Parts: sequence; structure tokens; C-alpha cells
Amino acid sequence: MACVATTISAFAVSACWAQERSPVTIHIHSVTVDLPPSTDAFPPGPNAELAGKCLICHSAGMVLRQPPLSQEQWKAEINKMRTVYGAPLEDADVEPLSVYLTAIDWKPKSQ
Repeated sequence: MACVATTISAFAVSACWAQERSPVTIHIHSVTVDLPPSTDAFPPGPNAELAGKCLICHSAGMVLRQPPLSQEQWKAEINKMRTVYGAPLEDADVEPLSVYLTAIDWKPKSQ
């Protein structure tokens, strides 16, 4: 009996897939957005220049508005940016950058 029910279910599913679908028209277009310039800057400190490499993809404000993370959490974030997104940071940059990001006071500074 279970075999018959399974066979009937399989035919019902295949019948649903066999129904003709109406074509869908997709319109793709580009949109340009002008964003205001950011005045946020990384606070000065040892290895602040390494944080400048984050500016290739992020504004300083975006980084500075993250919740404070531990140094180990920053290392994980930095390594994710390196391996997944191709951030231009060397292995030797991870430790000093994580120390800097852990030490800054997390209040955006304007230039």
C-alpha cells in the first residue's frame, strides 16, 4: 500500500512540474546614486595606517560604528575580509591591525 501511495505522489508531483509556465520578463537597469562624502576618520595611533586599507571597501564610519569586539573577534573579522573578500592585508598585518581596532575608542572622529 505504501508503494502505491508513493507512486501516486510521484506522479502528482511530476504532473505539477509538467504544467506550462508563462514566461517572465525581467528588466535590468543600472542605477547611479551619489552618496555624501564621509568626514569620519580613523583616530591616530600605532598601526592606524593599516586601518586605512579598510577604506578600499568601507568608510571609516562604517568600521567605527561596529560594536566593540575583542582582539580575537577582530582577528576573525580581518581574516574573513582577507580570505573571502580579498582585503589587501598580509598575514603580518593581522596582529597589529587587530590590536589597533581593539584599542580605539569607537567614537567616530571628523576630520
